[in-house]
Amino acid sequence: MEVHHHPKVEKKNFKEYFLEFLMIFLAVTLGFFAENIRENISDNKQENEYARSMIIDLKNDANMYNSFDSLSLGYCNMVDTILGSLKINSPNTGKMYYLARRLTMLGSAAPSLNAKTYLQMTSTGAFRVIKHQRIADSIALYYQLMKSFDSWSDIERTRVNSLIAVNDKLFNADVFFSLYKAIEFKSDSLQQIINSNPALITNDVHDINAVKMQYQYYYGFLKLMIVRDLFASAQAKKLIAVLEKEYHITE
Repeated sequence: MEVHHHPKVEKKNFKEYFLEFLMIFLAVTLGFFAENIRENISDNKQENEYARSMIIDLKNDANMYNSFDSLSLGYCNMVDTILGSLKINSPNTGKMYYLARRLTMLGSAAPSLNAKTYLQMTSTGAFRVIKHQRIADSIALYYQLMKSFDSWSDIERTRVNSLIAVNDKLFNADVFFSLYKAIEFKSDSLQQIINSNPALITNDVHDINAVKMQYQYYYGFLKLMIVRDLFASAQAKKLIAVLEKEYHITE
């Protein structure tokens, strides 16, 4: 009968157990730090990319503010001419007809801004990568200002609709339609219509006053938009400078 002998298992002393524990602890700890370092590197890279992308958006915004500032100023000059002509009862009605028709065909004086990067950051929760609260606050304040342009655009639409509603008190509809077609198709007849100085359909002071009132309201709105554009442009440039300094962007 065979006798099986179990191999002797050498007992570990406390020092060996402690060393094993220490090695496992160090491995876990180093893994934790390595993961944190990896995440920080990834976050830093992402933060820098968002900053660069936002600077591009802001530069586009600043250019757009300048364009719409010039646009609003041009619209103001057109309204000035109409009101001035009505005030002195000018016989040059053709220009009044043209400018009144043109104003209701032109685009909005309220800029439509690009918030692509900001919207992406808010929708994905990427604001967490912005380490400095003052930077995050500056970004949020600027884009809060941007939202106000949506309501100003609605106000402008109301003002232009008021002009459309009141123009029939003063201007002949057939002439207006002829002007529309001439403007749309860049027809040679445009200058002929203007030079013909078509008559206004009324001399009633109350009707003329109602028309002038709506043009004055629109003029006031445009002047406010110029101030808003200048302020928003300054804020965009200020935020660009903050981001460029913070993230060492020199492009």
